[in-house]
Amino acid sequence: MSTQGPVTGPVRTCVGCRSTGPRSGLLRVVAAAEDDPVLVVDLRRRLPGRGAWLHPDLRCLELAERRRAFPRALRRAGTVDTRAVRAHLEAAQEHDGAGPATDAAR
Repeated sequence: MSTQGPVTGPVRTCVGCRSTGPRSGLLRVVAAAEDDPVLVVDLRRRLPGRGAWLHPDLRCLELAERRRAFPRALRRAGTVDTRAVRAHLEAAQEHDGAGPATDAAR
């Protein structure tokens, strides 16, 4: 998941694999509401609240879930519901074929 060479522009860290990359290559996820543990994908990167960044790859999502990285990154107590994020990544993978899901065109 790591990038090759110097990166220009904003750089973010994936909460799953912990490697850095350009903001355009990662998905931003946020909690749906302050008291709601459901995560949603912020495709436009404009939703309010604290966000976490994730490579658009199911392996990074699984790593983040295993490490319990989302509650830490979002500064939330307890667990979070990642079903919407998983559904987005699976749908994007089906649409793009076997490759990782990406929203780089946005």
